[in-house]
Amino acid sequence: MLLCRGWLQVAASTKAEPLKVIISGAPASGKVTQCELVTQKYGLVHISVGDLLRAEIASSSENGKLAKEYMEKGQLVPNEIVVMMVKERLLQPDFQQRGWLLDGYRRSSSQAAALEDYGIRPDVFILLDVSEDILVERVIGRRLDPITGKIYHLKYLLPENDEIASRLTQRFDDTEEKACLIL
Repeated sequence: MLLCRGWLQVAASTKAEPLKVIISGAPASGKVTQCELVTQKYGLVHISVGDLLRAEIASSSENGKLAKEYMEKGQLVPNEIVVMMVKERLLQPDFQQRGWLLDGYRRSSSQAAALEDYGIRPDVFILLDVSEDILVERVIGRRLDPITGKIYHLKYLLPENDEIASRLTQRFDDTEEKACLIL
């Protein structure tokens, strides 16, 4: 689906049902920033495939263990794992009532087809296209606050104070080697 300036406003104002948006792009393409802006403006519930995968890994679930193996190798997690997690979350009542913004999905055409097989179709699809050099720079400088879950960057988005700066960590998949493998 093509996105033009103001398309989200048109889609939101002409629909009787809640708005459904997918935003896609490579790691560090700016999905989180754009998702924050869109969810605030339209009141959508946000779900990140990356966050879902990391939660599964942290819980040491069977899917999490499988996903971690792929992610550590810099490979995409198989569709079967991703589709089931996303489908379960999108069918929750908050998503059905308020609408949703899904990010980090549709990394492959088969993932898109799998969602459509479940009758889950976005009203708007946004693709963020960023050069590989910029993506690698963003990935290797990205840091996570383990307490708040907020993402910072060593160059572009510094933490507000020294306390936050002292606890920042680098995610295991935010290395130059792994970034180059998945880009």
